[in-house]
Amino acid sequence: MTSSLSTLPLHNSLALLPFLNYYENSGFSQAALLNDFNLTIHQVKANCYIPTIYVYKIVNEISGVLNIENIGIKATVLNDYSHIHPIITRKMLKAESFFDMFFFVSSNRNLLGSHINLWLELHKDIFYICHQRTASLKIQGLSQGEYHRTMLIISLLRRFLGDDWKPEILYLASHIAPPHEIITMTKSGKVFNNYKYGCIPVDAYFDDIAENVAISNLISPTDSGSLDRLRLAINTFIEHEDFDLPFISDIFGCSKRSIQRILKCHGTTFQDIIMQQKTAYAITLLNDNVRIINIAQRLGYSDSSNFTRAFKRQTGLSPSLFRRESCD
Repeated sequence: MTSSLSTLPLHNSLALLPFLNYYENSGFSQAALLNDFNLTIHQVKANCYIPTIYVYKIVNEISGVLNIENIGIKATVLNDYSHIHPIITRKMLKAESFFDMFFFVSSNRNLLGSHINLWLELHKDIFYICHQRTASLKIQGLSQGEYHRTMLIISLLRRFLGDDWKPEILYLASHIAPPHEIITMTKSGKVFNNYKYGCIPVDAYFDDIAENVAISNLISPTDSGSLDRLRLAINTFIEHEDFDLPFISDIFGCSKRSIQRILKCHGTTFQDIIMQQKTAYAITLLNDNVRIINIAQRLGYSDSSNFTRAFKRQTGLSPSLFRRESCD
C-alpha cells in the first residue's frame, strides 16, 4: 500500500481564492477561467479538493494572462484568511498563543490538502518555522506558492509579535533569486534561497507553553493516503459530464496506469470507487431533498430507473425508500 505524500497530492480549492480575486479585480472573469479547467465558482469552497498540479496550472494561467511574474506576492493580502479552511481560520483567530495555533494547524493540515508539511525546529534558543511542499511536481510556478506561504506565516506571527515584526533573515527552497517584496519582509534584507526547505527564524520566547510542548509533537500527522485523496478529487468532479478514468488521470497529471496501480494496491477498481462515491454523493442529495430525477441527471445516468437500480445494488434500498427511512 502506498501512502507517500508525493502520490496524488491535493489542495483545498479555497487556495485559489487570492489568485482568482486578483484576476477578477484586474478585469477578467473568474467563471470563464475556471470553466477552462472544468471547474465552477461553486467548487471553490471549504470541502472541495483539487489536484495540486491543477492549482499551479490555474495560477500559471493567471500569471501569464496578467503578465505578472510574481503572482504569488501580488495576490497575497495580509490578514485575509478567506482562502484557508474555515475550521482552521476560526481556531487561528481565537488562539491565545502561537503554539496553540501552530499545534492545531499542523495537526489538522489535512484540511488544507496534502501538499504542505509544517513543523518547528529549535536551535540555540531560536525557533524555526519550517514549511515544505511535499509533492514533487515538474511544473512552473512552485516558487510563487512558497512566496505566498512565507508571507502568510509572517502575517500570522504578527498577530502575536506585533504588526511591525520581521524575521532577521529568511530561507527559501526556491532556486530563483528572491524578489524585492520578500527581501523587505526581513530586518537584515537577507534571504537565502536554494535551501532544503522554507524556514522562518523567530528569536523569541512566546510563552510558558514552549516549556511544556515537545517540539517533536508539533510535526504534522501521518499522511492519510493516496486512496483518500483520490476519493476527494472524485467528489469534486463527480458531476462533470466527461467524468471517467482518463479525465481523473489527466487532472492529476499522471497516467491511467498510475491510478489503476494505486487502486490495485488497495484491492479495488476505478468502477468500484466511482460507484461508492456516487452512492455517497446521492445520499447527500437525497438528504437535501433533491428530486430523484435530478440526482440521476447530476450523476450522469441516462434516466432515473438506471440510477435507482445502481443505488439499490449499493445500499439494498431504492432511493425513495432510503429517503423515507432516513427521515423516520
